[in-house]
Amino acid sequence: MDCLEAHDFLMNTVVEQKIFKESSHEVYKKAVDEVKRLENMMSFFIDTSEVSQLNKLSGKGKVHISPEVMYVLKMAYKFSKMTQRAFDITLAPVIDLWRRSGQLSRIPDKRELSKLLKLVGYKQIKIDDANGMAGLARQGGAVDLGGIAKGYAADACIELYKSMNVKSAFVNFGGNVKTLGKKPDGNDWVIGIQHPHKQRGKKFGVVLVSNKSVVTSGAYERYFVVNGKRYHHILDCRTGWPSDSDLESVTVICENSTQADALSTAAFVMGLEKAMEIIDKFDETDAVLVTKDKKIYLTKGIKNNFYLTESSSEYSCYALA
Repeated sequence: MDCLEAHDFLMNTVVEQKIFKESSHEVYKKAVDEVKRLENMMSFFIDTSEVSQLNKLSGKGKVHISPEVMYVLKMAYKFSKMTQRAFDITLAPVIDLWRRSGQLSRIPDKRELSKLLKLVGYKQIKIDDANGMAGLARQGGAVDLGGIAKGYAADACIELYKSMNVKSAFVNFGGNVKTLGKKPDGNDWVIGIQHPHKQRGKKFGVVLVSNKSVVTSGAYERYFVVNGKRYHHILDCRTGWPSDSDLESVTVICENSTQADALSTAAFVMGLEKAMEIIDKFDETDAVLVTKDKKIYLTKGIKNNFYLTESSSEYSCYALA
């Protein structure tokens, strides 16, 4: 059986594919084309995307939305409501302000930040299912699907693999992993979880999975430093500032990568106690949560499939009943 392993820069991250199948190059090419198609529909940065068209008409009217983007919008709305806005795609104006400030190595102006926060709130997303349209109620409001679109793309890749009779595969959108089946040798996939305090590629633990998505959110992913203080990219909707919960890494494990993508971000913002409560509401969904005081908490469904690496002696590990 052939094994194709490839890396491409898509959706502003490195996308790794590992496909076990004869003539796997055709599968790989179709997957790349599919991700590019989704990016062209959902990107905040592509002027012709459906998301950009939605944002341009904020406060003015609705635009036609494809079924795929509509699905992602609805999922985002659902998770915004369930997590009490710990995850909220309408935070886009604030995220954009932080992005531009980071490029200039400065923190945002507090008055400007306060003004933009008034544009934020998932309830301003207006969905017209009957006509396949959506809009934003407030002029100047905007959505950014960056916190959920990679999960949807991972799900789409796995569905494409299945349609082309692939039985064993793996796709990784820069820390957003989804697996199909088991490895060809019959064993589970071994997915490493990035160490929050070490260089890229250093893991504090691994999970063993098959037909599951493994998505990690952490303060180490993207950040900038001003006057010796680090400002990371996961923002709290309530304040407009980088989240300051008791967590420094959250990994969510479940079948649906779109769900895992949104939940990992929300859980990181919510903090340990509320994160455990929200994750418990979803069937067959597990998590590995790392607190700032170097404790690792495991939900009961993953405790027998999680292993600390040898280099993680600084952590204490707790399996929850």
